[in-house]
Amino acid sequence: MSSSLISVSEVAAGIVMLIASSLILTIAIEEIGKRGKFSESFTGAIISPIFTAMPELVVIVLALVLVGKESGSEIAAGTIIGEPFMVSAIGFPVVAVTLLLTSRKHKIDEINPLLSKTLIYMGLVFPIMLIPFFFNLVVVRVAVAVILVLLYIVFFRLVGRKERFEEEATDIRIRNGALLVLMIIAGVAFLLAGSAILVRGINSLYLLTGINQELITILLVPIGTIVPETVNAVIWAARGKTSLAIGAVAGEEMYFATFFPALGILASRWYITTNGMVAVLLTSVFSIVIGLTVYKFKTAAYIFIFFIVSLIIFLLFVY
Repeated sequence: MSSSLISVSEVAAGIVMLIASSLILTIAIEEIGKRGKFSESFTGAIISPIFTAMPELVVIVLALVLVGKESGSEIAAGTIIGEPFMVSAIGFPVVAVTLLLTSRKHKIDEINPLLSKTLIYMGLVFPIMLIPFFFNLVVVRVAVAVILVLLYIVFFRLVGRKERFEEEATDIRIRNGALLVLMIIAGVAFLLAGSAILVRGINSLYLLTGINQELITILLVPIGTIVPETVNAVIWAARGKTSLAIGAVAGEEMYFATFFPALGILASRWYITTNGMVAVLLTSVFSIVIGLTVYKFKTAAYIFIFFIVSLIIFLLFVY
């Protein structure tokens, strides 16, 4: 078996494990929301990303610790930038199409205004991560990292209202607490193992092909790592849970607009190329425009399909 085939097999195996974990965690996350009596928006935007962001965290940590400071910094920065970019460019359109395809069976609910505000907020916050690249001073790095963490706390308070989780008769319930814990452990284990295998496969492909490493991390790595939140969101969308579906994707983006850039800024040399800057700006502009549109037209789930235009523009810019 050739080296390239082994690398591709590792990438495929990692993605399969991530899909398995997302199926397990979808049920577990819903149960956490029901037991905590959280709103669907809070469960999707805050609880879900705690689990689904783990693959990217593993990618970043492994890149910085195992790959090396210089090369690892590019992987870390590319992953942090690429995640929100690809989540919006692929995740949102897939969720929107799912909602539209199932609209005859499940009426599309009004999108919670908090989620529209989340998109706008994310678009305004995301470019802040670029500041340390232009002003590479320790005081600037620390200040920006602190500001980003504080901005996430503001977001947490914004969506932290408790409301009753809308439970349906067809919902799966996990009555046994020990079983719930076991499912969470199993789901997280699949997440971590799948992420590690995926990182190894991606790095091997880079070494074999010589493709620009940042482009791989912006475009290719997130295709694998966005699987958990995208699958979770699609499952919820297929069941007519609009706020959960949109919230799972939007909440994931907020992690990568705040916490993860703070980590990358403090732990790496934080080198960002022109491609990375373009990805950040496209994500920000589309998030603000679509967020404003959804805020006015609360059932216009179809508008999220237009996020894919940002990916088309980026590919035209790169090539």
